[in-house]
Amino acid sequence: MTRLLLAALALSLAVPAAAQPHVTTTREAPAGGTDLASLGSGGAVAATPTFDSPFLSNPAHIATGGFSLNVIGVTAGAGGNVSEVMSFYADELSPAMEEGLETIREEDPDRLEALYDEALRIGSQPKTADLGVLAPSVRASFGPAAVGIGVYGQSVTRGRIRDGGAGIPYVDLYSQADLAVPVVAGVDLAKTPLGAALPFGLRVGASATVLQRRVTAKAATVDALDPDDEKLYVFRGNTTRFAAGLFATDVAVRGFDVGAEVSNVGGGVDYAFDRSIAVAGSDDMADDLAEVAALEARFDGREAAPVVRVGVAYRLPAFQSFSGAGVAVDYTTAATSDYDQSLQAGLRAGAHVRLGRVLELRGGVSQGMPSAGAALVTRVARFEYATYGVEDGRLLGQLRRRNHVVRVRFGLF
Repeated sequence: MTRLLLAALALSLAVPAAAQPHVTTTREAPAGGTDLASLGSGGAVAATPTFDSPFLSNPAHIATGGFSLNVIGVTAGAGGNVSEVMSFYADELSPAMEEGLETIREEDPDRLEALYDEALRIGSQPKTADLGVLAPSVRASFGPAAVGIGVYGQSVTRGRIRDGGAGIPYVDLYSQADLAVPVVAGVDLAKTPLGAALPFGLRVGASATVLQRRVTAKAATVDALDPDDEKLYVFRGNTTRFAAGLFATDVAVRGFDVGAEVSNVGGGVDYAFDRSIAVAGSDDMADDLAEVAALEARFDGREAAPVVRVGVAYRLPAFQSFSGAGVAVDYTTAATSDYDQSLQAGLRAGAHVRLGRVLELRGGVSQGMPSAGAALVTRVARFEYATYGVEDGRLLGQLRRRNHVVRVRFGLF
């Protein structure tokens, strides 16, 4: 299992700058990267601009003005009990597979049952590993207009062990690697002749994101995995996704803002087989065509539904000890599960504050779970951390997963 996971991660890094539900969601993930500032404050971002929000969520935020340049950045994260799984594989499962599960079943069935029970206990919670690269991105304003372009590379690997029937552990592994290039344009209507007729500030924007995606998966019972001959199959696909948004400021009350966006608009990804990766054994695919066809159908069947997000925020008056503070609430139609989730699962709420010139603190609630984040900000560097929860089940509290993500980036901010 560890070799499968490492191979999936290697696949991600190699990408250029049902009856039994899988860890693969049936919905296509939006194109883009990870916005740590948003996640730390509960994911409430529609009416609260962040450094990445024009590229990854509301394109109207591009028109908030100013120049910024990201030269390079790296993101790493993990979720679920990843370390416990690694230890279990190295200490118990791997030696048992080398010895032979069929041999253990015949000679010591109680040991095999105990091994399966422990695998199911440890593996029932989804686990994730995230890696990301932030290539050059820039945004600039020209009078009322603003434009930006970014490059985001991100890989996400998810794994889970569940009951495949008769108590036999079923290994479910999925890896997705994206290279996304969003191009954004917006305008601050308050700076145009129309501005005099508006009772509040209003910015609008749109974006197009060119997406190149690679995916792979492995789904089989433990005793069906062959440590001497196992492969991962890689599928590739490309598409372009569109988004549009608006951002109104000082609506009725000074400091009260409203935001709305529609994103992930565009066709689904049409996947084609790319190559196989031999985890063990040879690259001979003579006996693997059925598995390749099943995976291709599984990926092509994913739904690519538009995502709608609306939100409000209130910017608190600045004081000597802090500035840039605010609170926000969002609702999004984006689901984090194969299942149709409840209304509460789409709610996001959070707050943020900047202390002095270099420290940002964030906190919030997302899908009923707390989130928090912090950032050290200088003119040329940003060091960020965020922790947040994700609901993988149908109901809140059913299948929770907590993620931790760190990022360092350099540029002009």
